[in-house]
Amino acid sequence: MSRPTQALRRFGGMLVLAGLAAVVLSSCMNVNYTLVANPDATVSGTLQLQVAKEAASMLGIATAEDLESQLKSGELTQGGNPKILDSCVPGSDDTYIILNCSVTNVPLTDIDDGWSLVREGDTLVMDVKTDSGATGEESSVDLGAVSITVTFPGDIISVEGNGVTKTAPDTIVAKGSLEQTLDFTVTASAAGAGSMNPIWILLAAFIVVIAGLALLLFLRRRREQPAPSQVGTAEPVAEVEKID
Repeated sequence: MSRPTQALRRFGGMLVLAGLAAVVLSSCMNVNYTLVANPDATVSGTLQLQVAKEAASMLGIATAEDLESQLKSGELTQGGNPKILDSCVPGSDDTYIILNCSVTNVPLTDIDDGWSLVREGDTLVMDVKTDSGATGEESSVDLGAVSITVTFPGDIISVEGNGVTKTAPDTIVAKGSLEQTLDFTVTASAAGAGSMNPIWILLAAFIVVIAGLALLLFLRRRREQPAPSQVGTAEPVAEVEKID
C-alpha cells in the first residue's frame, strides 16, 4: 500500500482513521495540543482534534459526537482507548467537525504512551516522539498538521530534536505534518522564578511570627507603664494686678 493511500497515521496515541481515501483529500485533519507541564511531572491542558467534514463523511461520521463515539469504541483508533477522550466537548465549523478535549494533572503517558515527562531533581525532562507511521515513501498529499505547545513551570534549559522551537523563556512550540515524525527532548526548570524552597518558606513564616510577638510584647509593656507624674509641672499662675 502506498503512503498516500494508507490510513491516517496514529498520532498522540489515538489517531488512525482507517480506510480514509487520503489520496484525494488534502489537509483533512489537524491536531492541536496546548499543555502546561506541572512541577510534579504531570500535565494539564487541551487537545483539539479537527477532521474535515468531507473526510469524516467517507467514514460515515456526520457529527463530532459520532467521531467521539467511534474513537472511544476503538473503531478508529490504534492501541486502545486513549484516556484523553474522557473529557471532550463536540463542536463544528464550516469545514471541520471538532473535538475539544481536556486533561488535568495527568501523566504525559495518558496522552501518548510513547511520550514521557519525568522530574530529575530540580528539572523536568520531556520526551516527545510522534508516530507518523512513515513507510519511507514520499507523499504528495498533505494529510494535515500537528501543533504542540508546552509551557513549563520554569525557564527552559535545553531543546533538542526536530520541528521544535523555543518561543518564550518557558514555552516551546512543535509543528509539523501528520506525515512527519516529530522527535524532541526539552529540559526545563521545575520551579518558576517566583518559587521558593519549602524550607525558606517555613523560615520566613517563623520570622514573621516572631516579629509579630515582639511587637505585641512591646505594645503591652508600653500600655502598662505608669503615666508621667504631674507634680512640679504645673505652670505658674499669672499674678493678678492689684487695683487701688
